[in-house]
Amino acid sequence: MGFDRSGFLALLRTRRLGHTLLVRETTGSTNDDAWDALAAGLGDGVVVVADRQESGRGRAGRRWEHGEGLGLALSMALHLGCDVRQAGLIPLGVGVALAEAISRLGGDPRLKWPNDVLLGGRKVAGVLCELRRLPQGGDAVVIGVGVNVRQRPEDFAPQLRATATSLLHAGVDTTPDAVAAEFLAAFEPWWPELQEGDRGAVIDAWSARGGFWGEPVTVRTPSGPVSGVAQRLDADGGLVLRLESGLEHVILAGDLEPATTPPEGA
Repeated sequence: MGFDRSGFLALLRTRRLGHTLLVRETTGSTNDDAWDALAAGLGDGVVVVADRQESGRGRAGRRWEHGEGLGLALSMALHLGCDVRQAGLIPLGVGVALAEAISRLGGDPRLKWPNDVLLGGRKVAGVLCELRRLPQGGDAVVIGVGVNVRQRPEDFAPQLRATATSLLHAGVDTTPDAVAAEFLAAFEPWWPELQEGDRGAVIDAWSARGGFWGEPVTVRTPSGPVSGVAQRLDADGGLVLRLESGLEHVILAGDLEPATTPPEGA
């Protein structure tokens, strides 16, 4: 079952996002396709989806792949209207919109810092945002999301079956085109807030759906693991941990793992 363009357009409730839509049967990376579409002049808010993505990028150089018709690979290109230094909250805003969309479809998602969406404690979706300076001037962002929609446990690689899930496996029977339409409808009102609005509203919305508050976690940062109790997000979206010493420490980038589960790959 491929992406249903007509079904998507019938469900689309946005003013502009997704009205220019490119659908690929197979592609390497929808993020690359979105950059190409922006360069070709297809305009702000162009969306690319693919039934099958063979070289999709996840955060920190990981790969995100899905079998044909089983998941949603969506990328959207937008011109940045704010200082690029204020763009750090965009992935958090995208995560909020994804969680809102999944809730509207019948799920009960939680957010895992910095860019994962969980159902039943397992990853169902992820976010990758890429910022670039455009040759003609100005900055743009490509927002990439990957959502596991119709996978069954045997569709995941063996090493992922304990940590990954899909909407279908979690009891949400829907389609990639419906997920795409709900996500864009949820994200569109957040985009002005992320550009020039109330950054606190984004932090509050993310925090309300965030998991692990008050729980011991380990964050694997570029400079090494840091363990502590998850407290809150700071004003820039950094994760505040209370260390064993009682001091608070802000993490800007890394992979969060609950202290009660072994590290990925262990």
